[in-house]
Amino acid sequence: MNLNQLTYFVVVANQESITKAAKILYVSQPAVSKTIKQLEDELRTKLFDRTGRTLKLNRAGKLFYSYVNDSLEELNRGISAVKGGLDQTQYPISLLMEVASPFIPSIVTSIQEKFPNVRLNIAQHNVRETDFKQFDFIITSTPLQGLTNVPVLKEEIFVGWNINYGYSQHFVKPEELISEKMIGLSANNPLRVTIDKYFLKRDITLNYKYEADDPATVRGIIEAGVGLSFIPSVTWQTISAKVQLARLTPDPLQRTIYLCSPHKNLTNIQREISNELILIFLSFQRSELKI
Repeated sequence: MNLNQLTYFVVVANQESITKAAKILYVSQPAVSKTIKQLEDELRTKLFDRTGRTLKLNRAGKLFYSYVNDSLEELNRGISAVKGGLDQTQYPISLLMEVASPFIPSIVTSIQEKFPNVRLNIAQHNVRETDFKQFDFIITSTPLQGLTNVPVLKEEIFVGWNINYGYSQHFVKPEELISEKMIGLSANNPLRVTIDKYFLKRDITLNYKYEADDPATVRGIIEAGVGLSFIPSVTWQTISAKVQLARLTPDPLQRTIYLCSPHKNLTNIQREISNELILIFLSFQRSELKI
């Protein structure tokens, strides 16, 4: 099967005529007929119902057409995207990082190296749902309604504390944390929301002795050794080696991170940035914290 066969098939399907298709393709009618027959022989199925000189897609043909037409259109967009070289126009890209803030330096470095014509604007503050459309991409732990949501990372969330705190377990039951001094992010933080849902589902209320709205501050308090907290295994993998980790059992605490976009059809540069962000998250997934 080759590109010519697929192209001829789509043109014949659209024109419902070998004669009309041959004129559009600037080839002879026998050449078109032969190509269609070769394609059907290779697939071992008929794609058209023939009535006189009219050809109409049959059930198999319609199914095959739905895949081939989309693939050819995608290929043509790719050809157009790189034909003549990539231009050097400055492109603004806006990114909302609701989670995974430790990845920001790596994202900025990668985008700068590979896409020097991109002006990257990164926001970290919480925004209203109605404001999501102002961003090209959103990194979040909750799928956003009406947007395209692509899961890019799944991570376990461990219990963590300074090794000098005096707490030593490898496995922790949720109810065992009720009497502990907890360190946490503010209540509206996405990571805190994920954690709270896990414990509320089990009718457990934790005693948050220390709270902060900045993840870096929380990590610093954990390392200071004044209580227990929660450590995402991928996005917080730069946590100090002085922090000991334990797994919640019998049901581990986990979350999925999504790359979301309000754009139904990405521009060429948006598509490239999207692919790069996915690769960055995949690279961090491979080096997650282990117990």
